[in-house]
Amino acid sequence: MNKNFKKALTLGLACTMILTGCAGGQEGSKTETAGKGSESDSVVIRFGSHAGNSMNPDYKDPVTGEYAMSEEYREITLAAMKKVEDELNVKIEWVQFPGETTEVLLQSVMAGDPVADVVNLYANSQGTILGQNILQPLDDYLEYFNEEAPAALYGKHYFLSVAGDYTHPLSPLFYNIDYIEQVDALKENGKTVYPTDLYKAGKWTWSTFEDYLAKIEAHYANSQAPERPEKRIDAYRTDYTETLIQAMHSAGGSIYGDEGLAIESQETKDAVAFVQRLVDKKLLVCELQEGTSNRPYNAQGAPFNQGESVFTNIEDWRSGEAATKAAERGQSIGFIPFPRPDHMEFDDPNYRQVRTGGESWGILRGVDEEKIPLAIQAYEMFMAEETRLKKELEAGTSSEIKLTIDIYHPEIGADMEAIYKESIARTKVNEFSNMTGVYWDFMQIAGDAIYGIGGSPSYDVAIEAKKALITDKISTVEKLLNTTEAKDNIPPAFTEIEAGKSYTLPVGTDPSSIEWSANYTVADNLDGELDASQMTIDTSAVDFNTPGIYQGGVIGTLKDSNDNEGKVKINVVIYDANNTTAPTLTAKEAPRTIALNEDTATINWANDFVETAVDKDGLDLKANVVADLSELDTTAAGTYNVMLSVTDYAGNEASQTVEVVVE
Repeated sequence: MNKNFKKALTLGLACTMILTGCAGGQEGSKTETAGKGSESDSVVIRFGSHAGNSMNPDYKDPVTGEYAMSEEYREITLAAMKKVEDELNVKIEWVQFPGETTEVLLQSVMAGDPVADVVNLYANSQGTILGQNILQPLDDYLEYFNEEAPAALYGKHYFLSVAGDYTHPLSPLFYNIDYIEQVDALKENGKTVYPTDLYKAGKWTWSTFEDYLAKIEAHYANSQAPERPEKRIDAYRTDYTETLIQAMHSAGGSIYGDEGLAIESQETKDAVAFVQRLVDKKLLVCELQEGTSNRPYNAQGAPFNQGESVFTNIEDWRSGEAATKAAERGQSIGFIPFPRPDHMEFDDPNYRQVRTGGESWGILRGVDEEKIPLAIQAYEMFMAEETRLKKELEAGTSSEIKLTIDIYHPEIGADMEAIYKESIARTKVNEFSNMTGVYWDFMQIAGDAIYGIGGSPSYDVAIEAKKALITDKISTVEKLLNTTEAKDNIPPAFTEIEAGKSYTLPVGTDPSSIEWSANYTVADNLDGELDASQMTIDTSAVDFNTPGIYQGGVIGTLKDSNDNEGKVKINVVIYDANNTTAPTLTAKEAPRTIALNEDTATINWANDFVETAVDKDGLDLKANVVADLSELDTTAAGTYNVMLSVTDYAGNEASQTVEVVVE
């Protein structure tokens, strides 16, 4: 049976299916848009999402009563829905998920009542959802796709799309244009050589980028950042994992790409070696959590926004904030594709930007088999028409550029725009490790190797020794996906009763005397409320006889009925109750100034004005610093006295008066 004939049969099916047999499921926020035909001769396909209300053209703000969607985009959505109804006799209804996507979908499938037919999965949720085995495999329905179906994962096709709206790397390479223009070593004949110039000339390679960073680093070695003078301007402050994934793909490698795992490929090994070289030469600076290769989330974002880095990688949607902050300083930001290895030609098809699967769409298990072909066609037709109409609306406007970059810069604006469009035109979704749940397993191995954490050997040795952490995980999920069993993989969730509580205990406390579970309630997505008192407590990381601050030192665990284990880390402070020595409070020698009319409630007195605050055992007391603002008037410029005080855990006090300048 040929593809067109099958589609004709599907259209005929849409004319004969009974609506009431297709529209069951949990209640949600649904569109009431009227379309061609009556409810008795249209088939309803429910599109569900965590953002269902914002996708629904008929959803109104409950406060204002106004449509939440802008009028122009509402017209586009309605037009796309009408096309689907006119041509397929399918009426689209929108469903707002009533809770967390991974929990709502699992609950509905296990109850035999899918919350929607076509479901939207937010970025990075796919690994959890595939591990639940609640998506309908689409291999038997590939002939109903107008376009080539997204790549198979675990040997099967599960997704209608894997890209969402993203048409560029999630965390592109950005740079401060003005900072580059100040570096004399980057000038030829008095004119700055921009990254765009090197890219256009085919010279934008790893070694060129390394040399470029070295010149920037030398120029700003003794610099002061504009907003926080105690900080310097770095050549490239970023998240090394973002650099690594881009370097891998620029070399033609991947973690989990179109051909599956590539963690042992030469391209991947070369990329790790390149990133390690940048780190070793201090050309790439990344904030790490002490003793680990883990990075605080978006730790590079604020420094870039505050003018403390020339290059960085930040998520695409953060570029607006970065551009706004730069503009406040009279600066602007640019974009450039990640450079390629030196041996690779510019036009090599393996030279590509990384594009991970962002928001994706699939069909839930339990949807009527007869309905699946229609769901595929309705989804594709709606998305294609909506995309076409949006492109028409945005044609010739800056909306075509999905990054907030200075495309009006007199020297490189036009080049940046052209390079942006050219680079994304040949970049498809090519990295699926975030969708298979092995992205961070890989980054842990690679990061430990790059930074030598825990005595880790070089990457090529480490990956050989630890690859089973990744391959075993993939094998386990693959085995589950070859069954029809839905699996609960959501651990119980802990909620603090007193948010941010630390247990402050004197030396010699017997840990068994503490009711560690008293500050928590525990709930499971399927089992409901659990008995927190049944938590298993591990106190082995805390020395109750030695003063110290033990962040997450006590670990509580509790399992649900499906053996999923939830975990909570409890902060503990052990102090000397017999201490009678006053703490040490040292003010900063060059504290920041306070702006006229600045809200004093937003000032972090401990971080901005205190160098150290410790007790006799060296326990950090900055969190205990308080400021006496009785003499401070931020409405008038001048110099004021502010008394800073701190109390240690044994009740001993210290204070110091500092001069604060308001200007």
